[in-house]
Amino acid sequence: MSSALPTQIALTGDLASAVPPAPMSQVPMGQVIISFAESLIELPTFGELEALYQQDKIAAILKQVLQYFQTHRDTTEIPSQLGEFIFQKTVELEIYVTEPVEARAINFEARGKDYATNILSYASELPEAVLELLPALPLGELVICHAVVVSQAAEQGKTVEQHLTHLLVHGMLHLLGFDHELGQAEQDEMEAIEIAVLDKLSVANPYE
Repeated sequence: MSSALPTQIALTGDLASAVPPAPMSQVPMGQVIISFAESLIELPTFGELEALYQQDKIAAILKQVLQYFQTHRDTTEIPSQLGEFIFQKTVELEIYVTEPVEARAINFEARGKDYATNILSYASELPEAVLELLPALPLGELVICHAVVVSQAAEQGKTVEQHLTHLLVHGMLHLLGFDHELGQAEQDEMEAIEIAVLDKLSVANPYE
């Protein structure tokens, strides 16, 4: 996905100095790679935008998602094949932040929807045989349209950071194989996980 996108500047935040297998009793380490569309980088307000997408902030969100599944291993199954390895390896997540014109084009190409959406999730979908050999586990990529996030936050009476945090948790769950469009049971399960993780991040229930 990233290779097809226009020129980007990437920022890498690594919570681990190396990528050894994580002990089964511990939450996996997280590695976050963030890139921005060139048009956003050229904005005079890019510094403010960049501050919202700091690696340590997103890594903390990823850690809480992984912590949830570590805590609920006996009751909550990760649908994706990533679940076989997620407690054994460092987890890698890519994030690409863009603007409405490109977001609309990406959404149309990926889903046939002719509008800019808030977030798109691209799971890694590598075969288990490949995942087993990799030193780190590629979770996939999240493509975020920042302008849509800002607009939705205002409409919902939330701060941009609160809404972005919810969308990131939502997107990470999609990368792990959860899909609220499969049915009511799947939607209820996904929302319950989101609410629990967001509570740990001091973000109110977004569905109330």
